[in-house]
Amino acid sequence: MSVVRPLWQRWLVPAAAALAALNLVEFAAWTLPREHSQRHAAVRAEGLRAAVRRQRSEAAALRERAAAISANAGDLERFYTRYAGTEKADLVPTLETVEDLARLPGLRPGPRGYSRQPVAGTPLERLAITLPLEGSYEQLVSFLGEVERSPRFLTVDGVSMQGGRVGGGNAQLRVELSTYLKLDEGVRTRSGRAR
Repeated sequence: MSVVRPLWQRWLVPAAAALAALNLVEFAAWTLPREHSQRHAAVRAEGLRAAVRRQRSEAAALRERAAAISANAGDLERFYTRYAGTEKADLVPTLETVEDLARLPGLRPGPRGYSRQPVAGTPLERLAITLPLEGSYEQLVSFLGEVERSPRFLTVDGVSMQGGRVGGGNAQLRVELSTYLKLDEGVRTRSGRAR
């Protein structure tokens, strides 16, 4: 004999189970994609925040670089106007200054050498002066100090001993000096560089 189950067991339990299963499917279909998209949005937002931090850092570095370039341009312009003279106005006075310094009391200058080279990428020409000197250590140090204090823009590029000491404790030195001259615009030599 078969047991007859009550109506609620025959119809309501399977219907409730079906509804529960449908609810689970609907919950999964609605909630899981939203949860996944929220997680994805959080990861993407963190990536975007990191990109913004990177961009801000790069922008700050570019601002610093722009400030340095601007400061360098100002320094370069000051150098051109204050230190680099023109050939016409400053070449002879600079050479005379070097000659006067080389004749400081007690120094014996030798034959000087000069060379001129353009400075790449600038409207300048480097005038290199090679100056052999003989004198005591103190006289040579005094000469270098006078070069440093000179109103002319002179750089000491090198100092080398030549032949050691000579009689009386004197030394022979070869001093290499440089100065820079602005090239006149529009005046060109056959080599194509401004002169």
